[in-house]
Amino acid sequence: MEVFGVGPWELLLVLIIAFVVLGPDRIPEVARTLGRALRQLREYTAQLTKELDTEDIKEVSREIIDMQRELQEMRRDLNQVVRKAINQIPDKPAGDGATRPTQAAGPVPPPSESRPIDLGPRPPEPPSTESDTQPADSQPTRPETGSPE
Repeated sequence: MEVFGVGPWELLLVLIIAFVVLGPDRIPEVARTLGRALRQLREYTAQLTKELDTEDIKEVSREIIDMQRELQEMRRDLNQVVRKAINQIPDKPAGDGATRPTQAAGPVPPPSESRPIDLGPRPPEPPSTESDTQPADSQPTRPETGSPE
């Protein structure tokens, strides 16, 4: 049987070393001190558990549950609005002859089931045009007249 990774032989060795170092006169005093420390630790633990189990914590937990319900209702309502909007889009052939998928394609999945869309790498920035840059040897012009300052 091991307690905190310490077997009975290791515990016996520690007790023998403590007996040799402390002597037979101080061992009862050290044992009482350790007993008091353990009792205080248990009392502090019980008090902390009691404080954490207060009505305030329970009330906050109830509020969080209520907010989760409201968010679920909002998500449900938003899904209904999106479905209605999709159903109101008229079916028109696109330029390549393809048509918009109808409701037979299936319902809009809730956000928890959808996955982010991978758009791939960003395209490079377009090169600047001549109007964006000004030659280094030219002088700035005044906007109202177009003449050099």
